[in-house]
Amino acid sequence: MQIVKYPNPILFQRIENFDFSNPKYDPIQLEKDMIDIMFKENGIGLAANQIGISARVFVMGHKDYPDNAQAFFNPMVVAHLDDVENLEEGCLSFPGIYVNIKRPKKIKARWQNSKGEWQEDIFDGYNCKCFLHELDHLEGITFKDRISNIKWALAVKKSKRKK
Repeated sequence: MQIVKYPNPILFQRIENFDFSNPKYDPIQLEKDMIDIMFKENGIGLAANQIGISARVFVMGHKDYPDNAQAFFNPMVVAHLDDVENLEEGCLSFPGIYVNIKRPKKIKARWQNSKGEWQEDIFDGYNCKCFLHELDHLEGITFKDRISNIKWALAVKKSKRKK
């Protein structure tokens, strides 16, 4: 499996809920495969549609702490718990482009693990940003959609200078 790059149409589709009663994919194997791809690509998050799979799931984690990586099936934000902050984000589907995105500093989220069990937790800082970025992918929203055309053009220009 390879990373789907912008402007592939699957990046703009809202992905339907993962059906644990009739799964199209083995959720445990899907979690393992997605984490492996994320680490191979030096990412900290990866949504299923970024590898061409129409399943409402993303993974998050850091290769320095592989045991903490996990999948989030049917994720949702339950509450925004704090002010917003403007942090830099990158995306495996937009290699080399980095932009500042305003997002909540802290959220309360709910999701199912790969066994279908519901879980809930609070995310802040970098984990909050990553959770919201990957959730956007499942909604068919890219980080390009979160900024103005002028800021996007500047980010693209800057990425070309670095190459």
